[in-house]
Amino acid sequence: MVKFIFKQWLRHRERLLISVIGLMLISGTLIYLFSLTESTKETVSGKLQEKWESSYDLLVTPPDTVMNKDNLMEPNFSLGINGGISYKQYEGIKSISGIETAAPISVLGYVQLHITMDPFQPDKPGLYKTTTRKTHDNGLFTNKFPGEEIYRTVNWTVNRYPQFGAVPYDAGITLRQPQLIVGIDPKEEAELVGLENAVANQYFGTSDKARKDTEFDRVFHLPVLLNNRSFSNSTYKVTLEKLQIPFQTSKEQRQVAERVKKKGYEYLHTIDTEPVDTYKTSGKELEEIYFNNLNKPKEGTSIQVGNTGLYYEASTLDYAETKSPFPKQWAISYKIASKKLASENEILQDTSLEYGFREVDLVEHEVNEEGVPLLPILRFDVVGQYNPEKLRISKDPLTKLPIQTYRPAEANIVLGPDNEPLNPIQKMKGSGEPTGILSNPPNVLTTVKAAEVIKGGNSISAIRIKVKGIEEIGNAAQGKLDEIKQEIVKQTGLQVTITRGSSPQPTITKVIDKDNEALGWIEQPWIKLGQSITIFREISMGYSSILLAVLLIGTIYVFATSYVSYLANKKDYSIFLALGWRTNMLRNMMILEAIAFVILISLLAIVVEYILYLNGANFNLAKIGLVSVASLVMFGLGMLIPLIRIGKLKPYQGIKSGEIGFKSKRFIKNKSIVGMVVNQVFQRPGRNLLSVLAIALPSTLLSFYLFVSFRLDGVLYTSYLGEFVAVEVNETYYFIMAAALLIGVLTTGKMMWQNIMERQNELAIFKSIGWKNRTVSLVIVLEGALIGFIAGLSGLLLSIGYIGIMYDIFPWDSITILLLTICIPIFIGMFSVLIPVIKAIRTNPYELLKASA
Repeated sequence: MVKFIFKQWLRHRERLLISVIGLMLISGTLIYLFSLTESTKETVSGKLQEKWESSYDLLVTPPDTVMNKDNLMEPNFSLGINGGISYKQYEGIKSISGIETAAPISVLGYVQLHITMDPFQPDKPGLYKTTTRKTHDNGLFTNKFPGEEIYRTVNWTVNRYPQFGAVPYDAGITLRQPQLIVGIDPKEEAELVGLENAVANQYFGTSDKARKDTEFDRVFHLPVLLNNRSFSNSTYKVTLEKLQIPFQTSKEQRQVAERVKKKGYEYLHTIDTEPVDTYKTSGKELEEIYFNNLNKPKEGTSIQVGNTGLYYEASTLDYAETKSPFPKQWAISYKIASKKLASENEILQDTSLEYGFREVDLVEHEVNEEGVPLLPILRFDVVGQYNPEKLRISKDPLTKLPIQTYRPAEANIVLGPDNEPLNPIQKMKGSGEPTGILSNPPNVLTTVKAAEVIKGGNSISAIRIKVKGIEEIGNAAQGKLDEIKQEIVKQTGLQVTITRGSSPQPTITKVIDKDNEALGWIEQPWIKLGQSITIFREISMGYSSILLAVLLIGTIYVFATSYVSYLANKKDYSIFLALGWRTNMLRNMMILEAIAFVILISLLAIVVEYILYLNGANFNLAKIGLVSVASLVMFGLGMLIPLIRIGKLKPYQGIKSGEIGFKSKRFIKNKSIVGMVVNQVFQRPGRNLLSVLAIALPSTLLSFYLFVSFRLDGVLYTSYLGEFVAVEVNETYYFIMAAALLIGVLTTGKMMWQNIMERQNELAIFKSIGWKNRTVSLVIVLEGALIGFIAGLSGLLLSIGYIGIMYDIFPWDSITILLLTICIPIFIGMFSVLIPVIKAIRTNPYELLKASA
């Protein structure tokens, strides 16, 4: 058998050369693809992990929270959830197998930090006015809060306290700064983000517990950690003016008091003033003063830290959909508007909350007989301070998960009020106000147990969960996350969101003021849930589709090789059967030849891998094994039909007619070269279909990559791909497609070679009656062109369908792509018949007709 196979190779050296070239292409392409797939998996997974780091994998929230219809989450949204999860549910979640860390958040709401100070200390008797104005420039607009005006007396001598609406100056000036306070589980938070290591002095201990005051109702003592890095961007300006009115003697003071009582308090506003002094401070300085005095009270200072009331619930913004001014850049757009807030807030007479972008409600409270809300009073027992910069979370603003406890939301102002692009882009900052656009993280942390003491049951707002053994993005990790998600939902009925495998999604939001006037557009990175895992799967699927296409093309090539070998040796096989050979012996011979080719492919793979090794890559035996297995699969599938056909071969068939007595039906009249070409192609539909498929499959992918190159600027976006992760279509794709197309050339060449061998008598007759070599060549080249045209048309239809599925675009207007998709396969079909043309024009009519006779 081996000797016969060897002789057949020597007898048909040209065909053997084509086979070897094809096997070299298959081996090199496979080893390259396996190398590329391995490196791409690492690159894609690494890039996605780098692009979207998350300190936790799952987020548990109360039902019907988190997502909108676009499967998006707004920045810092969890800080707007006011409870909804019980401590019992939290304990149950912690006990689930596979959960490494479960870190809860209890959002208590906003407190007002009160600091009383005396920055002026006037010594001249008189009636003074202090005006406190707070402003916040967030980059988009300057929010000027209504000023607080207070009339103060210096050297009041009439009685103990003025009776006309003024106060003694020694009462000082009170500045207020809102702060969000959140409860955490100290142990779980330390494991999740390393909070324990970010504390400068002491961390929460077992003795740090909340307690309700035994003497005063509604007063709670809380253990707290203070943030030593302020996120405030507010400024305060206090002006001192002296009223130009006699106010030196007791008589003058009585006259002013009587006049005010008679004309009303507004009378004081009509009196001219002269400036005395001005005091300015920032929200950061104010917080530093407050926290330093709270942490280490100083004796003999004029600064006093007052009781802290828990005033407002946290809330989220009301986003409404709107049309994007630049949909290609920002496909998703919203709008938010300033609005007049609920009247309940007026109980506190805090005019700064008259309008806002977030609706705020007072925390749960009782009301006294006068209708005054009895809000909780918090007294802080400072345990220590922490530095958020030392936490174990991503520092990159583009990769952070915007639902952390410790980060402010950020935004870029990208468009003006008339939708004009801004250059340069401006940064927008949060105010820390409960009604502001961008929320600041809490500067005061207590424990979830303390939150439970104040708010009672269901005080936990969200639980961040890290799962054991999840280190990267991938299908295995996603499956484990899905499993734990379902278990939590089954046990608690809470909503569970998988945050790992998500990705930033740029969104643009139109900001509208209270007068319904546009202020501009801000861009923020929202969360697209499941984005990165979708990217990972689709990119992996993209490379897998290339690999599958190459394997399929290789299988077609193997089938063509085996089938041509069967046809070429059919006469010999029938003689062997007549001499007494069994069919299994013929099959074994074909299998033996296939094994020889598989061994050759494996040897070539070793050579290619060694070349890659010499260029710095690792020598990977696993890839060589994969190439060998893939080759076995290709040859196993490619030889099925020839093995079946050889079993149906009879001893007399090859001897009686060989392949010369071929008869077939004509599709059109054979009156011209065109008719002859069409008939020759369609008279052998099976084998020519192989040629069409071998060219059409790589042509489909080539057309798709041409579309990406021409229409998407060379960047491959998957159906859910956002702005931050994309795959560049580079020379790698075209190299693989070129190799696949070359295999298609060899497949067509083999088939056409066999066709020429079967038609040698026919060609001899044509040449004997006067056909020239150029006419014979033209017929065969046109056959190749027709096969290429059919393949190109098939590839075009397939690629248009593929593009339509991926991008919902049908590129009928892309003339260049359409023409290339048709013309390239036609050229390939014509190129693939060059060797058969040479064989055809070398046909000697005299010798063939003599042998036939």
